[in-house]
Amino acid sequence: MGKTRGFTLVELAIVLVIIGIILGAILKGQELINNSRAKRLQNDLRGLEAAIWTFYDRFGKFPGDCDGNGTVNYELDRSSSLTYSSSPTPPSSLCTTGTSADYPFDDLRYSRILSPNTPNNVLARHIFNDYFAIGYNGTPGYNAIAVYGVPNWVARMIDVSIDGTENGTVGRIQRWDNSTDWPPNLDEQVTLIYYFDKM
Repeated sequence: MGKTRGFTLVELAIVLVIIGIILGAILKGQELINNSRAKRLQNDLRGLEAAIWTFYDRFGKFPGDCDGNGTVNYELDRSSSLTYSSSPTPPSSLCTTGTSADYPFDDLRYSRILSPNTPNNVLARHIFNDYFAIGYNGTPGYNAIAVYGVPNWVARMIDVSIDGTENGTVGRIQRWDNSTDWPPNLDEQVTLIYYFDKM
């Protein structure tokens, strides 16, 4: 009978090192993907704000401010039970179609600031598969953008980026689904609100 030869310790060590390098690359790649998704959400939020201010420059009021009193005519809800229009037909005038949640997106489409043939339910969806909403909160009615269904770690990152500090109860970025600060569980889904015209 011939001798059977196994792997040497050196060969096993090389294989383990290669596996470690591959696992490290996969984990680092996942981290890069998560960070890029978070940056994409923040850029989309800032882009939506820029579209709102562009509309304001053209019309002297915010999109969805149907009565011209300075407040968007949609009261933001703390839950994400939004139903946006799925019609690709462009609006024929300001504040005339859909529900009050649709008005800001309809106005942005009508003015050609956002794609006129893209339905509101597509325009309002963000990278984490939930929705943006444009409306007002509180008295005297601060205009804001709500961002539903965001991982807590992303909300914290955006809070630091915009407000300069991580505090979900004060500033222009706040936790919207609860009156407390950001929760300790970084993967918990939260809703944030961005007061874009509250200085």
